[in-house]
Amino acid sequence: MGSSLRNPLRLLPLFLGLLSAGVKSLSAVTPQVRCPLEGVDIIGGSYLLLRGGLMLEYECPFGYYAYPVQARTCGKNGVWSDLKTQGEKIVKKAECRVIHCPRPQEFENGEFWPQASYYNVSDQLHFRCYDGYTLRGSANRTCQANGRWDGQTTICDDGAAYCPNPGIPVGMRKVGSQYRLEDSVTYYCQRGLTLRGSQRRTCLEGGSWSGTEPSCQDSFMYDSPQEVAEAFLSSLTETIEGVEAEDGHSPGELQKRKIVLDPSGSMNIYLVLDGSDSIGADNFTRAKNCLKEFIEKVASYGVKPRYSLLTYATYTNVLIRLSEEQSSDADWVTKSLDKINYEDHKQKSGTNTKRALQAVYNMMSGYTINHPDWNRTRHVIILITDGLHNMGGDPVPIIQDIRRLLDIGINHKRSREDYLDVYVFGVGPLVSEQNLNALASKKDNEQHLFRVKDMENLENVFTKMLDESRTLGLCGMVWKYKQPWQAKISVTRPSTGHEQCMGSIVSEYFVLTAAHCFTVEDQAHQIKVSVEKMRNLEIEEVLFHPNYNIYGKKAQGIPEFYDYDVALVKLKKRLIYGEFVRPICLPCTEATSQALRLPLKSTCQQQMKQLLPVKDVKALFVSEEKQLMIQKEVLIKHGDKREECEKDAKFAPGYGKIKHYSEVVTPRFLCTGGLSPYADPNTCKGDSGGPLFIHKKGRFIQVGVISWGVVDVCKEKRVPREKAAHARDFHLNLFQVLPWLKEKLKNEGLDFL
Repeated sequence: MGSSLRNPLRLLPLFLGLLSAGVKSLSAVTPQVRCPLEGVDIIGGSYLLLRGGLMLEYECPFGYYAYPVQARTCGKNGVWSDLKTQGEKIVKKAECRVIHCPRPQEFENGEFWPQASYYNVSDQLHFRCYDGYTLRGSANRTCQANGRWDGQTTICDDGAAYCPNPGIPVGMRKVGSQYRLEDSVTYYCQRGLTLRGSQRRTCLEGGSWSGTEPSCQDSFMYDSPQEVAEAFLSSLTETIEGVEAEDGHSPGELQKRKIVLDPSGSMNIYLVLDGSDSIGADNFTRAKNCLKEFIEKVASYGVKPRYSLLTYATYTNVLIRLSEEQSSDADWVTKSLDKINYEDHKQKSGTNTKRALQAVYNMMSGYTINHPDWNRTRHVIILITDGLHNMGGDPVPIIQDIRRLLDIGINHKRSREDYLDVYVFGVGPLVSEQNLNALASKKDNEQHLFRVKDMENLENVFTKMLDESRTLGLCGMVWKYKQPWQAKISVTRPSTGHEQCMGSIVSEYFVLTAAHCFTVEDQAHQIKVSVEKMRNLEIEEVLFHPNYNIYGKKAQGIPEFYDYDVALVKLKKRLIYGEFVRPICLPCTEATSQALRLPLKSTCQQQMKQLLPVKDVKALFVSEEKQLMIQKEVLIKHGDKREECEKDAKFAPGYGKIKHYSEVVTPRFLCTGGLSPYADPNTCKGDSGGPLFIHKKGRFIQVGVISWGVVDVCKEKRVPREKAAHARDFHLNLFQVLPWLKEKLKNEGLDFL
């Protein structure tokens, strides 16, 4: 069959392609393949040759999967894996089979229908409990295209036992029907499926079950990037039931178990990256990108865990140790990640996962010796691998050694499970879910093992992490929508019709904008605010800076004076933050200190030095063009070009007679525009009130409000070069109006410094 090339990003750098067996050539060079291609084709599908012809991966049409395996590797004996040969005859021929969802093996205290030997995609299951039992989970479930049932495990429970009925996931049978304290249940998957999660669960004090709910996985089942992002972040930040005896809380009381702790550094994170031959250089780079995204995510909470970085193949390279002074510096760790090289393991390219975890154990051991508070430090292991460990032995005993070292699971009344998280990301068709499941942590309502189709999917996981609901309130964060804080403000006046300005969401009730967008005659009902997905929001009032007076210098021949050109629009109804609506960061708040990774006790002056150093500063504003919001980059002339920028104010209409530019440009303005060192884009009339903001460390922080400009480049269309040199824009500097912002936003939870 012909090779499917629908996703070329998945091909490894060594992939050259072959013409034999109908496989399309991607290169003029043909590698020498040790295994013959005769008979490896698949009925109803196609295959990709990878890793220089040393691996092939089967592909089937939508709704089908490859049987008996998803991929084959070429062995040293010249035989493809999972192929038994008798002479030249292949015993097991690959074929594409229809995807079915597993059938229920057992269902307690109720009934389900229809009962069938198999269920096709889109088929439904319906559940009903007997009298006296309450249904938990999903009453109706649909077979999905990935071979999994949607919804949650259906359980019929009478609530009479100490622990609730743990249920029987579809495709499983359960041994054990007593749910008293310390009773256990054991799960088994139907033939051909692999168990993920906890095979054995025990009823604990407080009425919860140990471990995590198991599920049955088929070889073709992968987790989607969206599923992994949600489950991974849920495990990192979810509030769950469960307490530590030392905390003094009663059993069952809600406790927060978060990856992010206080900024005392009481967490160690070990990044363990497979660099074996099966990974390939391109995938290794992608995996590094994933870890960088993870570091950015953790840093966005404003905490500083210690990091360790290891790569491994036959041997292990420890690139960052916990003991290094800069191991808690996220920027330094990220730069160190950039320096690691796939070629480091080229000569010894096996997969010795046990040795890598042994190196983690050794670091933990040294840490416990040198830190008297070791028993209050949490440890997180992130392991990314794409295959089986093929040397060094079983790595599971090392995880058991780590648990003993950290005093975890020894005392069932004080298990300390919260002090260790082992997350395992298996990538690609060669992953042994059974082996990796044995390494991953198992905690109630959490998932620590993930299997994705390829590195491209894994990159998507770490990108989607920004869409985590519990961080939607964090200022200046972006995911799907590039400027979720941007607001449009429309004012309807009988004399002039509609006029438009921009603004920025700074809290659930307030939009920050320019004062000149309004007049004293404007009524609240004439003003409407629109944000993405929400139009014409009603306002309660507009709050002006008390020192703003646009006609304050009219007697001096200055028709309009924009000093203190800032206002707050208060909405009638609270905004609901989501992927399209989020606040921008304001200077001199605790949230911005976290975004900049400054100490909690940092000062406003420290923030200003980072955001507005005395030099040209890259900044952004948003302009609407053809109903699209376009982000544009400018330079704030805050250094030696500042005075030259401000001087050009005299070229503005109505300012020709001023004696000195300081009459209209006060210290409360930031200046952009001009042609040096390059031509800055200019704002348009409708951009007034919008934010001038800086992108730093993955977050967006507003430093100015668009106020006025020298040249209306949008109106004039073509601006001569001489005039363009004077085309400057002036933005109200928020650092200069902080007392007013602090007073008006004091009840908005912004925590001004």
